[in-house]
Amino acid sequence: MRNLFILLCIAIFSFGCTKGEDSGPAIAKVDGSAVTEKQFRDEYSRLPEWAKGRFQSKEGKKEFLNDLVKKELLFNKAQDMGLDKDKELKEKLEEFKKMWLITTLLKKEVEEKAKITDEKELKEFYDKNPQEFMGGAEVKASHILVATEAEAKDIYEKIKKGEDFAKLAKKFSKDQGSANRGGELGFFKRGMMVPEFEQAAFSLKPSDVSSPVKSRFGFHIIKVTDKKEGAKLEFEQVKEAIKRRITVEKQKVLFETFVEGLKKESKIDIDEKLLDSISLEAKPAAPPAK
Repeated sequence: MRNLFILLCIAIFSFGCTKGEDSGPAIAKVDGSAVTEKQFRDEYSRLPEWAKGRFQSKEGKKEFLNDLVKKELLFNKAQDMGLDKDKELKEKLEEFKKMWLITTLLKKEVEEKAKITDEKELKEFYDKNPQEFMGGAEVKASHILVATEAEAKDIYEKIKKGEDFAKLAKKFSKDQGSANRGGELGFFKRGMMVPEFEQAAFSLKPSDVSSPVKSRFGFHIIKVTDKKEGAKLEFEQVKEAIKRRITVEKQKVLFETFVEGLKKESKIDIDEKLLDSISLEAKPAAPPAK
């Protein structure tokens, strides 16, 4: 019964709609609203793969069409009740319009321009960064996590002057899970930590301490205490991972460059007093794992 309810919800509320006009022949009509062949196929294509098999038989297609008819009935009734005039709906539609336009713009200006078409670029990265493709490599590290760069720089200077890393971690780190252990995280492999943290940790030698590293959790100071080297992975094994990494890095650069260009072309006024008056709750910091 539960699965039937889920399937019904998917069929009725799956995102997207198509008008009957100029969309092919009508399979059904509901008070003048057409359920066309194109709409039928489009709605079916949006179902998750596990749900599609249910509707491929003759009876299944009838059931799916019945669900689309129910959708039209509910939609027509909502309009008859004037729910399409609701203020909240208009606000949500405007927000959807904004997000759709932004997504379309970024796809054109960032995503498409960041595509990698030459495998040589991937191979060059592989050859220049052999240490990053050691299968089975592990690092044992400790860290101190703080909220601001200023705090991180201050703690980093204390460490450079000889203060004990573990004591500073216990005193200042926002990662409560490791702070009580002096910042100790234990051994971890590639893919277990957020990219910025991982890249810094694997580039350090035992006993090395990093300068502040920024991630989505805050600012980390990382100390590597031990390393286990692995065997170098073949290019074909890591090619797709390299492609994803370079693509993301390109997207970041393109995005920042594009936005900075827009800022230069625009006039931006900020009410600093109003901004300062807004009080926001800070969420507790989390460890650097993905």
